[in-house]
Amino acid sequence: MKHLKLALVPAALAVLSTAASAQMVISGRLDMGVLNAPIDLSKNTDKNWQVAESSNARLNFAGREDLGGGLSAFFMIEHRFNADTGAITDTTAFWKDKSWVGLESKTFGEVKLGRVHSPQYGLGVAGRYEAFFGDSYASMGTRGARSANQWNNSVYYTSPSFGGVNAGVILAAGESTRTRGEGGHLMYANGPLSMAVTYQKEQDTVSNVVGDALKTVTFGAYYDFGVARVMTTYARSTDLNIANTGREVVYTFGARVPIGSGEFRTSYRKIDDTNRTAKGNASGDQDSDRFALGYAYFLSKRTSINLSLVREKQERFNANGSTKTDFSGTGWESALRVMF
Repeated sequence: MKHLKLALVPAALAVLSTAASAQMVISGRLDMGVLNAPIDLSKNTDKNWQVAESSNARLNFAGREDLGGGLSAFFMIEHRFNADTGAITDTTAFWKDKSWVGLESKTFGEVKLGRVHSPQYGLGVAGRYEAFFGDSYASMGTRGARSANQWNNSVYYTSPSFGGVNAGVILAAGESTRTRGEGGHLMYANGPLSMAVTYQKEQDTVSNVVGDALKTVTFGAYYDFGVARVMTTYARSTDLNIANTGREVVYTFGARVPIGSGEFRTSYRKIDDTNRTAKGNASGDQDSDRFALGYAYFLSKRTSINLSLVREKQERFNANGSTKTDFSGTGWESALRVMF
């Protein structure tokens, strides 16, 4: 028995060594609240009460293994679900937000393969550049233009950082209805300043011609003054519709200000569409102005109560460009967010 115990020591050390070099982290979020807001401003100003998600629930698995010589392997998968019902958000993609594997070299940068964030979603209009982190009722809706948030069957290379600057290129293979996609980014992050510029080209889903692409450019930035962080995002998609005459522009301005045991937040977002679905046809367009105020009270590093007050105006159009509906509404939300 003594010899057996001694024999188990090397095996135990090997297990500990493996656990130290290959680490997996399980994380996620549940974010539920009470909401009183307009149901659909494209139709009327009717409001209702809901017990609903403030931001989509998620379960994330991530791992990294040190391979030695400055090289490491990593993966990340994230499932999205509706916390108020337990239902899957998207039945066609269980790992809706991401599912990638990759290699990182301290010298040469990193490569991701799989379902990855598009340059627009992952960098250009990322939550870091929006006052409400892209979440909650205050940030409901899009801050990106017409491009997709995730690209399947993709390879994304990102360079190492030089003085806070890195660059990346992405290629999505033509294996889906969006066919081939390509793009890239340039990012700077050093001290109080962070900014990113992205470009991507992908299939226009409004067009039934395979290979008919739309193009999107984005810019996101923030500057932290200490007493406040000021931020902005800009996204512009062009060559929309089968005649390539449409466009969509979305931009936001906002700020976060530490106050007491929490943070005051404010944001303005504008959407401007032109002939989005067809040449000379404004019936699919919308113009929207949205102003939000909010406060996040931090109960701990992982738990917060988030308050939102929103005023939004939406204008919809007839095909000839005349106004079809023009409604404004105000709503509010109080939500409890727990991260783990």
